[in-house]
Amino acid sequence: MRDLRPTVGLSQLLDAAGVGPDSAIRVTGSGALSALLWLHRRGYADVGCLHAGQRAPGDEADALLAAHTATVERLSDLLHRGPQVRQGGIIIVQTRSGEGGAQAVLTFHRHGFELVRRLPGSHRDVLVARRTLEFRQAA
Repeated sequence: MRDLRPTVGLSQLLDAAGVGPDSAIRVTGSGALSALLWLHRRGYADVGCLHAGQRAPGDEADALLAAHTATVERLSDLLHRGPQVRQGGIIIVQTRSGEGGAQAVLTFHRHGFELVRRLPGSHRDVLVARRTLEFRQAA
């Protein structure tokens, strides 16, 4: 049976979020190299690849693409330790189907993000969240 859900590509997600070819995009995760090459081939000029838990040297990205499927715990760790996006920037992450619900929304909220789009899939959900507040760690 054919899946009748509308499909949205990464370029469309980035464009809808206001992320263009000159935006600073950071990619992390096991699929980071493939994602980095894909973005470069499509004209995104300021793309960097980082290991999870490492912050970009001296800058905050306009967008972070987590190129792996994340559990809620892994999402929390990524949001807590970086790399970080600027206020108003976005993060795009995949979760297992069904994990993109209330727990993910709460996790984003705790780290100063608001879930702005959820694209459900048969195996994975794609979540897009925007940084709305400056995240401050407790002393």
